[in-house]
Amino acid sequence: MNNVVVTTPEKLAEIVSLAVSNAIAIAIPQAVQKAKEKPYLTTDELMELTGWSRRTCQYMRDSRKIEFTQHGRRIMYPREGIDKFLEDHRIKVKKDV
Repeated sequence: MNNVVVTTPEKLAEIVSLAVSNAIAIAIPQAVQKAKEKPYLTTDELMELTGWSRRTCQYMRDSRKIEFTQHGRRIMYPREGIDKFLEDHRIKVKKDV
């Protein structure tokens, strides 16, 4: 059985306006945060982001578990690669049945 809702153009405009406002209120802060993120992280920034120790960061590099770039002694981690690693290793919550 299909339900049909009849509304006025004014009410429809109000509903659409509210929906758009809510979508913008969610999207803008996310876009601003993404724009502020640096494309590469230092080891100290990686440690702050993940809570890993300096030794763990070195182990993750040495075992090639995370991406990094190195020029001389300077080591940088691509933010995109770290985000992907963390997402790939996320443990999903079991849903009660």
